[in-house]
Amino acid sequence: MKKISMVILIAFVLAIVLPSSAYASPSGYVAGFQVQNLDTATDAEISIVFYNQDGSIAASPTDTIPAGEGKTYFPLTAVTDGFDGSVVISSNVEIKAIANVLTSDYAGGASYGGFSSGATAINLPLVMKNSYTISTWFNIQNTESTTANVAVTYSGSSCTEDIDVPAYSSVTLDQRTNSCLANGYVGAASLTADKEIVATVMQVKDNSKQLLAYNGFSSAATNPVMPLVSSNVYNSGTGIQVQNTGGSSTQVTITYTPSAGYPGAACTETKTIAAGQSQTFGFPQLPATCGTTGVGVTDATNRGFVGSAKVTTNSTSQPLVAIVNQINRLTAQGAAYSAFNDSEASSSVSLPLIMDRNYDIFTGFSVVNMGTSTTDVSCTFTGTSYTVDATLDPGEALTDVQLNKISNGYVGGATCVATGGDALIAGMVNEVTSGVPSTSDPLLVYEGFNY
Repeated sequence: MKKISMVILIAFVLAIVLPSSAYASPSGYVAGFQVQNLDTATDAEISIVFYNQDGSIAASPTDTIPAGEGKTYFPLTAVTDGFDGSVVISSNVEIKAIANVLTSDYAGGASYGGFSSGATAINLPLVMKNSYTISTWFNIQNTESTTANVAVTYSGSSCTEDIDVPAYSSVTLDQRTNSCLANGYVGAASLTADKEIVATVMQVKDNSKQLLAYNGFSSAATNPVMPLVSSNVYNSGTGIQVQNTGGSSTQVTITYTPSAGYPGAACTETKTIAAGQSQTFGFPQLPATCGTTGVGVTDATNRGFVGSAKVTTNSTSQPLVAIVNQINRLTAQGAAYSAFNDSEASSSVSLPLIMDRNYDIFTGFSVVNMGTSTTDVSCTFTGTSYTVDATLDPGEALTDVQLNKISNGYVGGATCVATGGDALIAGMVNEVTSGVPSTSDPLLVYEGFNY
């Protein structure tokens, strides 16, 4: 039987105290994950193994997911309260998975995708220590069967860390408690290991429920693509952090393209990024030319901007990685996702978790044409006849919000398929809870899975 492993990094899973009592953020987290069976003809027979951080196995349940369906694991009944570790899921057919991490009071959360493989070099475009009360911590998981040695370097500093990670388990590095990093530090981190690893970063803010997550990068691209950029629509804001992982400085231009039916105008933004360093694009405001009439992007004028973005100029063709932070300017809402590389694009994208009014939670997604020619995109949803279709020019995105469009209480998955042209797409999903206090962070984001 063919065995396909899916590695899901779940950091500080159930009510775990943060490493430093100085945190004013929530003191613990809970998590769950959603697994989607991509095979429409064969049931997925899965094995789920929970690993403690010392490398021991906490639990190893099995389950069956019907063909073409998905299943949610929340709460995590297979492990006891206090579990702090990682998960490896194996299947006889192709599967994809996402993890949702919530604060212990469920007032804030973040989402990220599971990993199907690791790498010996990982880049993290944004790490912080007390930058305007925002800090990061990240977990490194070993995806191999023997202990991995990992070296961590922080850009623009002399700070390094050297750690051992037991087989299949994870280790946490908290920048807040790193005495080498200066207060106010904003930079990037590079990880090198003698075994294949994966990493996920959490961004936390003092005295706030805000929680953002993104996955580390095992590869880079000269022209990363961001499927969703939103600015000043319902008080939204977007910051794109681009890291130059190459050895030479480069001038980078990002082109912004509005989605059909949404506000904004095509525009560009250019900055120079030194070797090993990172720069922020799109924040605190997009360029004025991104507004509908080209004179600004605010709620009061030009109705803001909703669309996609792509690096269209990279003067010295350096390898780049990027993340996108999405926030609400008036509330604690925030989430992050990783930009896509051209090499990751394909004709099919899996979106394992889609909701419509599920305990006031709904989703919206953007699927971008990463090719060089016009393509037709059709999205279907499990357990419903609802569909979404669009014809997309290169760089254009299909944006759809599922609220009030499927059925009350709907929980399922979606698959988007491109036909015609070079048929290369990628996508991401926002999870939003309506009617919550402004001090809560109900915004979660995850990247779609190409296959």
